[in-house]
Amino acid sequence: MHLHQLKYFVSIVETGSMTKAAERCFISQPSISQQLSKLEDNIGKKLFSREHGKLVLTNPGRVMFEQAQKILTTVEEAKHRVSDVDDTSGGSVSIGILPTLASYVLPGTLLKLSEKYPNAMVTIREEVSEIIVDAAERGEIDILIEVSPFDETHLNIEPLFSDEFYVAVHQNNPLAKLEEVPINALDDMPFILLKDVHCLTRQIESYCINKHFVPKVLFQASGLSTVKQLIELQYGISILPGISIEDNPDSSIRYIKLKGERPTREVVLTTAKDRYISPAAEYFISIVKKQYQTIQ
Repeated sequence: MHLHQLKYFVSIVETGSMTKAAERCFISQPSISQQLSKLEDNIGKKLFSREHGKLVLTNPGRVMFEQAQKILTTVEEAKHRVSDVDDTSGGSVSIGILPTLASYVLPGTLLKLSEKYPNAMVTIREEVSEIIVDAAERGEIDILIEVSPFDETHLNIEPLFSDEFYVAVHQNNPLAKLEEVPINALDDMPFILLKDVHCLTRQIESYCINKHFVPKVLFQASGLSTVKQLIELQYGISILPGISIEDNPDSSIRYIKLKGERPTREVVLTTAKDRYISPAAEYFISIVKKQYQTIQ
């Protein structure tokens, strides 16, 4: 049994296809098929069966997949630990973060990280929730800054802060002078939200449904900056997270609290269980916790 055979096997399981696994591993399909056969011969068990033309793990295959993941993770962590010995760079750190948090959390924290570890290798993965949670569970990401709830079976979770939502309107809007506004006062007003792939939109819609309110969505944008620009142009109103409120005296956007039960999202810091964390990653975690766990 060889490590490359385990890598190929895991890739086949994760992609569900010999062809896709071969593309991921940069080898030919006949080669990956041959290596799988050798692995099965070595173990003495069939790892896959075919059902309706699809590869399906056998019972021995499921056990082997779980063990192969552990072996590959252990080997990668050993490499990192050895490379970090006597390495003043701090090693590497990979960070997964939601697009609705990235531009507000990362600039200051990365600046502090670079001051202490200027030669650390930092990679950022800015994706929607489902993608980065899955990547964290597979061990592709050291640190995940997410919004709960999500499947945390294989992850360590530490709360950071509660991010309250506000109604965002143009200063010329009649609501702009209010300190608080009931959700039903927004009836028939044109809404600008992020696209449905963002968990922020789903959280806002869930809050509205619980309040028996259906927002009249006129436009869906890809990023919060676009939402704000459209509000500035008086295309409509929105509900935005507090962390996105910038201290800009030139802005024409006004932020109003929602009356009654106020919607919030719980921002958390996540790491994979039993995963090696480099000195640079540990320092980044300490920066984020120090800066944001005091926000309530």
